[in-house]
Amino acid sequence: MPAVLVERPTTPDGTAADLDSVGSDHRHGVLLALRHLRALGHKSVLLAARDDTWTAHRARAGYEEGVRLLGLAPRPVVDIQRPNLDSETVAERIAEAVAEGVRAVLVHNDQEAVQLIPLLRARGLRAPDDLALISYDDVFAALAAPPLTAVAPPKRAVGSAAVKLLLRRLDDESALPVHHIQLMPELKIRTSCGGTVV
Repeated sequence: MPAVLVERPTTPDGTAADLDSVGSDHRHGVLLALRHLRALGHKSVLLAARDDTWTAHRARAGYEEGVRLLGLAPRPVVDIQRPNLDSETVAERIAEAVAEGVRAVLVHNDQEAVQLIPLLRARGLRAPDDLALISYDDVFAALAAPPLTAVAPPKRAVGSAAVKLLLRRLDDESALPVHHIQLMPELKIRTSCGGTVV
């Protein structure tokens, strides 16, 4: 039975290695965010991220790689261990980093980032005046106050590519090699980082 994995990992030695897959290049998405913040003059970027999904693991790997490639000062990741429940603790950790000179934060994911805005405001921190804030996912980011700059994985394009690949596989299964496709996210620039809004 033909199948296409969507936004799920495959490893060369795993049982799913012979299945087609389509997903977003989340490491590249994080690199886009870090490049944008670096271009705005930030020398250190804090990552606040979950650790319970494949996307979160790829975002963390992209952060580590991007910090090294761009010559940013490395920072320990702020762990969001209990999504929607750790917001106060995460806001406190961000406030501590700001007190140490960090002025840019990338948050995985949108829901967490939106919840942090009023908690940071209660600590006297506003985006973009006191810190640049980017979220990852771009589901709710535009609805935040201020609207959040966000990494936007190409969700619709991933779904479309997966369906097309599955239909091709159903049409002639033997004619196609196995496909592992990664599509590139884009950065939606809004007001939460300052700088130019597109």
